[in-house]
Amino acid sequence: MSDCSKHIPVLLHETIKYLNLSDTGVYVDATLGMGGYTSEILKHSNCRLISIDRDPEAISNSHSLKRKFGVRFTVVNDLFSNLEKILRNLNIDKINGIAFDFGVSSPQIDNPNRGFSFRFDSPLDMRMGRNVHSASDFINNNDRKTIENILKNFGEEKKARQISKAIVSSRPITTTRKLANVIYSVLGGPKRNQIDPATRTFQAIRIAVNNELEEIQLGLNASLKLLAPRGRITAVSFHSLEDRIVKNFIIQNSSMQSNSNRHLPQISKNKPKLKIISKKPIIPSENEIDANPRSSSAKLRVAEKIEYNIKPSYEAA
Repeated sequence: MSDCSKHIPVLLHETIKYLNLSDTGVYVDATLGMGGYTSEILKHSNCRLISIDRDPEAISNSHSLKRKFGVRFTVVNDLFSNLEKILRNLNIDKINGIAFDFGVSSPQIDNPNRGFSFRFDSPLDMRMGRNVHSASDFINNNDRKTIENILKNFGEEKKARQISKAIVSSRPITTTRKLANVIYSVLGGPKRNQIDPATRTFQAIRIAVNNELEEIQLGLNASLKLLAPRGRITAVSFHSLEDRIVKNFIIQNSSMQSNSNRHLPQISKNKPKLKIISKKPIIPSENEIDANPRSSSAKLRVAEKIEYNIKPSYEAA
């Protein structure tokens, strides 16, 4: 879900194309959001679709879609990492495709009450769903080193140490405005036509609060187990940390695996599970970027579950 002030589904046409929809198929939209992908999937085929979102507000906003598409459409308020449990409860054992769209959604970031954005002076929250701990809890209850590591690893913030020291010395911090001002005290204030200096720190804290990167890995692993042969995974990422997880997941599952340590007993190579459909990440067109500048960082990767012909264990007489 892109960090857009206006809801425009990113790489929508390409996602629908590469899902390879079938009228008889069962598909999953792992991140319902405002329903952009969900609506197009249901319009483009007579399939069954299960849409998942951890945010209760996204579920509440899906009533019109439910009225329009009826029994073909099921919506579930849960984490997509729980995909196996969700589908088991629906008596579904295989799916023909799944669409992931990572990150924060437009309604979340544009609602001051959700506390995602430094554009508003609001309670520092950032919870996408029913998380127990908020961004304020994270900031005020962790030690300086933990905060530094999060800013460095999840925000790729070069001055993570200085910012984490300033945060700890300024606590308690309970509003987005106060946190932004602490960051500006280290990095300087916003400058016209440049990325706001608070962006990386806010991103890092949001990722930590919502456990986003582990969710991505768990969701991808679950989807691979549940894909039917020739079923497809499409994944739209918005920054390098997300894309790296998707890229590595596809590479690891599309190559022959063997024991690379010559000092250990060699194990037989496992057959690849995925075929790479997009050799390079698919990126938005110039027209899409013009219409939605924040789509410029988006990357779509696509992979397909390999179908193996199972030969009988006996020779015909």
